[in-house]
Formats: sequence, structure tokens, C-alpha cells
Amino acid sequence: MSPDDLVLGEGDRQLIALLAELTRDEDAMPQTVADAAKALHDWVGVDARLAELTEDAVLTRGDGASYSFAFGPLRLRAEVEPAGYRRRRLVLVAHDEEAASAAEEISVQFPDGQTVQVPPDRFGERITQVPAGSVRMIAVFVSGAVMTPWFAV
Repeated sequence: MSPDDLVLGEGDRQLIALLAELTRDEDAMPQTVADAAKALHDWVGVDARLAELTEDAVLTRGDGASYSFAFGPLRLRAEVEPAGYRRRRLVLVAHDEEAASAAEEISVQFPDGQTVQVPPDRFGERITQVPAGSVRMIAVFVSGAVMTPWFAV
């Protein structure tokens, strides 16, 4: 007997509808599972080394600030400037003082796990706009990845 040969009566249809209604709630992901999944993004960079803030944020002209981080000879800097309502302009710099070379790749990560790579512009600067909030900077060097702790922009 194939499924095409099966004839459902009214009672069978009611039972299937009841089962579908009962399992509909089971298909929804509990909020605690969604929150745990979002928290896992911290483990994505578990092999990256964590740079330390080398000095307090320095206020720049206007309402901006500059953050400096270091991990051994690796230096990371993020300059933050206002760029409209609840938007910030980030200028990102990362270099290795021993090898006298810049990072191969720089990206910005947001608390929800989204990571945006910031390519260099025609002048070699890495500039992007982000919403106000917390971010961290991830720089990839020949020797490996380095990430900053979360900081407010």
C-alpha cells in the first residue's frame, strides 16, 4: 500500500490537526537556547590572543576617542568619531613593531556575533561606520590573530 492509496476519514484528519497543533510549539526554539547560541561567538576566537588596553581612552578633537591596545610587539589602535545619530566612524590601525608590517586583515565584531571585515581604502586606511554600542577589533597577522577586549563606541 502506498501513501497515495491511503484514504483519511474525518476522525483521522482531526487527529492529524491536533498532532500538528501540539508539535507546533515544539518547533519553536526556546529563548534560552537562542541566547546560548549567540554567546558561543566568543569561542570563535578562542585561539586568538587577547590584546590589553595600554592606556585609558584618549579624547581627540571633537567628541572622539582613541583606544590603544598591545600584545607583545603587536599594536592595535581604534579611533572613534561621531558620524551622525547613533553612528560612529572607526579608523582602525594594527601593526607589528618587530616585523615592521601591518595586519593582513582587520575586522570589527559586534556582540551578536556578526563580524565585518574592514578593507583598506585607496590610501591604506581602514575606515568603517558602525552603530553606537560595543565592538571589538580583530587583527590577523602572519604570526596569528589578536583581538581586543570589548570597548564602547
